Amino acid sequence: MISKRMCGLAGAAMAILLIGVWAPAAGADPLTDDQAREAYERGMERFMAGNYSLAVDALAEAAGNAALHDAAALALARVHIMQGAYSEAIEALADAEPSEADPGGSQGVADWHLAMVEALEATGEYAEALRHAEQAGELAPLWAPTLLARGRLLETFGQNEQAAAIYETMDRIVADGSYRSDARMLVALGEILARHATLTGLKASEQANNIFNNYLQVAYQDVDEGYWQAHVVAGWFALSKYRFQTAEGEFNSALQYNRQLPDAFVGLALVQLQQWEFEECLKNVRLALGVNPNHADAQLVEAICLLQWRKIDQVLAVLERILQTNPNNLEALSLAAATHIRLGDDQAAQQYMDRVREINPRCELLPLAIADWLSAARQFDQAEQYYRQAIELAPHLAEPLTGLGELYMQTGEETLAHQMFKQANDIDDFRADVVNYLNLLVEMEDYLVLETEHFIIKVSGEHDEVLLDQVAAEAEGMFEEVCADFQHVPPVKTIIEVFPTHPKFSVRLTGRGWLGTIGACTGRVIVLVAPSEERSLFGTYNWVATLRHEYAHTVTLSATNSRIPHWFTEACAVWEQPDRRNFEAVQTLVVATRENRLFPVSQLDWGFIRPRRGGDRGLAYAQAEWMMEYIIETQGFDKIIDMLTAFRDGMKQPDVFTEVLGTTEDDFDEAFVNWARERVERWGFDARPMPEVSELAGQVRQRPDDMDLLADYALVLMRNNDAPRAQATAAKVLETDEQNVKALGVMAVALLVQEQYEEAVGYALRLDLADEQSPIAARVLADSYLALKQWSLAILWLEELKLRRPMDPRSYEQLTVIYVQLGLTDMALPNLIELHRWTMTHQEYARQIATIYRDAGEEDRALHYFQQIAHINPYEASAYEAMAAIHRNARRYDQAVTEVRRLTLLQPDSADAWAKLAMVRFVAARASGDRDALAQALEEATRSLELDPDGGADIVIEGIHREMGVTPDNPVPQDQEPASP
Repeated sequence: MISKRMCGLAGAAMAILLIGVWAPAAGADPLTDDQAREAYERGMERFMAGNYSLAVDALAEAAGNAALHDAAALALARVHIMQGAYSEAIEALADAEPSEADPGGSQGVADWHLAMVEALEATGEYAEALRHAEQAGELAPLWAPTLLARGRLLETFGQNEQAAAIYETMDRIVADGSYRSDARMLVALGEILARHATLTGLKASEQANNIFNNYLQVAYQDVDEGYWQAHVVAGWFALSKYRFQTAEGEFNSALQYNRQLPDAFVGLALVQLQQWEFEECLKNVRLALGVNPNHADAQLVEAICLLQWRKIDQVLAVLERILQTNPNNLEALSLAAATHIRLGDDQAAQQYMDRVREINPRCELLPLAIADWLSAARQFDQAEQYYRQAIELAPHLAEPLTGLGELYMQTGEETLAHQMFKQANDIDDFRADVVNYLNLLVEMEDYLVLETEHFIIKVSGEHDEVLLDQVAAEAEGMFEEVCADFQHVPPVKTIIEVFPTHPKFSVRLTGRGWLGTIGACTGRVIVLVAPSEERSLFGTYNWVATLRHEYAHTVTLSATNSRIPHWFTEACAVWEQPDRRNFEAVQTLVVATRENRLFPVSQLDWGFIRPRRGGDRGLAYAQAEWMMEYIIETQGFDKIIDMLTAFRDGMKQPDVFTEVLGTTEDDFDEAFVNWARERVERWGFDARPMPEVSELAGQVRQRPDDMDLLADYALVLMRNNDAPRAQATAAKVLETDEQNVKALGVMAVALLVQEQYEEAVGYALRLDLADEQSPIAARVLADSYLALKQWSLAILWLEELKLRRPMDPRSYEQLTVIYVQLGLTDMALPNLIELHRWTMTHQEYARQIATIYRDAGEEDRALHYFQQIAHINPYEASAYEAMAAIHRNARRYDQAVTEVRRLTLLQPDSADAWAKLAMVRFVAARASGDRDALAQALEEATRSLELDPDGGADIVIEGIHREMGVTPDNPVPQDQEPASP
């Protein structure tokens, strides 16, 4: 919520401007005039390079010389301001206060006033700062820095009309033309043009490029290459237009000239914050605060970062640090109010709200901050009210309009969203996100819409009409089940939107072109990307499972008034999926349990929102559902409903655990980990955490005769893919303890890896004798016999592996292959069904199952799996053809028509598809005596004939004509013949 004003660095010291401005004063000094001038120039050079401490030393020396005292004191004050020593800056300036008749000239005196403005603004003494700005304006009325300072302070007090009038004075400066050779003037004019355009409603497209190219860039490209102030202001201007890459380049360019620029670090922090790179954001904040520990914008970004990071309990302390330096900082006061409201403490927020309004009754920052953070918490009704307050207070700003538009996108009120974005675009048509939203919403006006009892479905007619009725049917089919599970029915219809491409899907959710997922739920709205190999970056997926997942979000968000923690709504959503825990999730949970990488429940949200390493997001999904399963198993499903109710009532997570589950978060974590290890062991995997290889190696050196320790060492070596050392270590253990199961397992696996199958079988059989439930023995024996092509023994041990390690896909996959090759499809079938059930993302399993059932004459069972193919790839024409044939054979003609119609949607130019649709509809119409359906069948057959005159549609037409009573002698259908007179 950093205000859109730019950083104001055009007022920073410039050695060139300061030297010679102040006339020498009488009096003897410790330094000669030449020495003082040398010290002054050295100090200014260090200041511009960012060596502030050395600059202070040099300028303090120069200030001891009467001739340069005032100039050096002014420069020294600006160094103090850069370092956040505002009191020292004011003292230095007071010590060098010039008279209006100073020989240095009116502009020099005005510059002293502007330095005082900077220091007073930083400490919140706005009225006094405005007095100095007005004095500067009287002294130098056509100097751009004075116009900027006066206008900025008038805006602080909410006097926008007066500020705009001040900014308009720039026309006289521009007409003069002398500013073109003055970098400081160019930058100040650029800022003035930007503020004036905002206050008066000029379109950004009419101003933005002019400001950036003809003022800010000219300052550092043509006038003064080392004027880093221009780069910083250009960076902040680009940030205000959401041009993050451009902004980042400008800030880095500034830092090439001066490595200690707090404003550049803050700008980079904001760029990182847009990418949710919180650590990098805070790293740049720390760099800024290292230069200026009182830098308000740096601390504001820190507070916003913590809010976005959901570390809300740390935010107020940061804001209070700002207010200690500047008790009137409008952004900090507004964010403090928003934070208290986000925490549910409206009473505490009121004092901050009152202080903002006392300073500026028209301050839009206050309602905008509250609206933004209520919207982030999905408290849309309250957020909408505050956005409208912000719009009323600042109708000239695009930001509150954009925020309200984004809110309406989340609530599915797209007509209202379009209105807001259109108004925002009329004000600032340079914002890429707003333009993206508008373009998409215009495109969506042509989407096909189907409204059912509980849902509104929208799809692209050009690409995805085949999904329209299928999504509607599946959504209605899951409605009662999901709502019954969570004992809640959303009060309004749920909107489901399917987008044809991943960029459009991403724009719908964020206004930008990339979002790393296939489905999302904003509450009432579910957004999916079409499961298309050609159009989606993620290819096909089980859209029905995803839809059920997202609808569980809709229900649980509605049930809790959107107060449910992220991990808990994800747990409920995954729990609802038909493929609740696939083989990949099992492997993820096993490894995380073994390596002590399960998330504490207090940190689990961040596995979804901001995974820090590969696999974290997958682990978060799997672990969240696992935790829900643990709660259900240990305390019953009713506790899930009780938790939803508690979150709805505003209870915080630690209190929910204490009062609903009867435990603390820490105790829950400990108990869950123990349960998880037991569960992993039950699945047939080793759940024991193992030390690092180096740690175990050290223990072995200390206890070389501890065979159990040595066996663990061999096991860890094997897990680290060091088979030769693992084998040698295991062999040493077996010399002493020939029945050591860990050593036998390591030997068996090591020999299998080395393709020494006969030897591997020997050790695996020994292991099986020592531990008759060993999954390692079964796995090694199965794989060895497969490699040796001893199929009977391979089958025997693969079936045993299924019993000992039921969550390992290896047995199901290999048994399927063997049974199919042997022609034993009835034996392959149970394994295929398990593979499909545990994945539901690969249509080949469903197709094999469907084919086996169909060949066996069990067409209704085959139908179910052909439907599963369409759930994974809805653009697979053969699935609809197969389902149509099955329905037709069973004389379910209406269903057959539905399936063949989908075929024509996929193949609109296929004469064969239209002929099949006509034929099936004809058969259905003949069976039911439906004359209207006969007429429709005739239209479809005619369409087929037009596409391919030789395609055979004429035969279908003849049959239809016979049924309708049409003959060459009587071309009018019998039921349409004119009545007898």
